[in-house]
Amino acid sequence: MPPFPGSIAKIFQPKKTPFKHSKLFPFLALKAGQPVGRIAAIINPNHNAFHQDRVGFFGFFDFIDDAEVSRALLNTAQEILRTEGMNEMRGPFSPSINDECGLLIDGYDARPLVMMPYNPPYYLTHYEKLGLKRVHDLYAFTLSANHEAPERIKKIVDRVKKRSGITIRNVDMKNLPRDLEIIRNLYNSTLERNWGFVPLSKEEIEGAAEDLKSIVDPSMVLIGERNGTPMGFSLTLPDINEFMHSAGQSKGLLRILKFIWLLKTSHPKRARLTALGVAPEFRNSGLAPVFYWETLARGKRQYTEGELSWVDETNKEIIHAIEVMGGKRNKTYRLFEATL
Repeated sequence: MPPFPGSIAKIFQPKKTPFKHSKLFPFLALKAGQPVGRIAAIINPNHNAFHQDRVGFFGFFDFIDDAEVSRALLNTAQEILRTEGMNEMRGPFSPSINDECGLLIDGYDARPLVMMPYNPPYYLTHYEKLGLKRVHDLYAFTLSANHEAPERIKKIVDRVKKRSGITIRNVDMKNLPRDLEIIRNLYNSTLERNWGFVPLSKEEIEGAAEDLKSIVDPSMVLIGERNGTPMGFSLTLPDINEFMHSAGQSKGLLRILKFIWLLKTSHPKRARLTALGVAPEFRNSGLAPVFYWETLARGKRQYTEGELSWVDETNKEIIHAIEVMGGKRNKTYRLFEATL
C-alpha cells in the first residue's frame, strides 16, 4: 500500500465492521495528528452475485477542502479494490444502495432528513477533479401538508380501490416478523427494476427494524392486500434529524440527554417516505397513487411537510405520480463510477 503524500498519514482498520453483508476496508486520513478525511473501500457480494459483475464501491467518503486529502483517500480505496479483483468502482454507497447513498449536488440549503446524506458543495468539485464520472441520479421531492391534491385524484384513488379490492392496513407490531417478511418480499420483487438494485436480505431488514423500532410510527408503515394477498407497501419514517439538530446545539452529555428527551416527549414536524412498491402483477392497476394518497392523508394529521426520497431518475411513472400529488423536486443525489 503506497503511503499518503506529504504530511498525510493513514490508519488502516481491516477487522470488525458493523455491516455483515459488505466487506469494508476503512481508512482515516490525518494531518498534523488531526483527522482530515475518511473513506471505505467496499465489496458487496450480494451485488456482484445478483448482477454477475466485479464492481467495487466506495463510501463514508468525507474530507476537508484539500485536493491532496481527497486524492490520497480515493487512490487508496481504488488500490484495495483492484487488489480484491474488482474492475470498476462506484459510489458513494455507505455501504450499499439499501443504505445512505449518493452525493448531494443541489439543495444544499435544506437539512437532510432521516437516513439521507449531506455534504458541502465543494465535494462535487473534488469528485470531478478526481476523474469520477456521473453514472446515475436520484431525486428527492418535497410535499407540504397544506397542499391539497386535485379532487380528480381522490376520485381516481377511490375507483382504483373499489376495482382492485385492495385494503390498506398498518404494519402489525405484534406480528412484526411476519410483516417484515411480507415487506422484504415486496421490496425485492417491486424495486428490482431500479438501477443498481440489490436484494434485501432477511438479516438486513431485521437489523434495520431493530434500529428503527424506537422511532417508527406504525400508522405510516402500510401494507396493501386483497383477500390476504400482499399487493404493495409503503414505508414513511418520522424525521428524527430534527431532534439531532436541536440537541446538537448543546454539548457533551447534555446533547445526548436532550436528544433522548425530545425523542420521548416530542413529535417531528417532517417525515420521509423512504420506500414504496407495488407487486409486478399489479403495476398497471394504478395502486401507486393509492399509497401516495393514503400516506398524504395520514401524514397531514401529524406532519407539516414530507419528503419522498430517493426516487430513481428513470422511474418516470412514479415521478409523474408524485408531481400529480403536488410534489416538487428539491434535491439531486449523484452516483459516480471509475474504471479500475
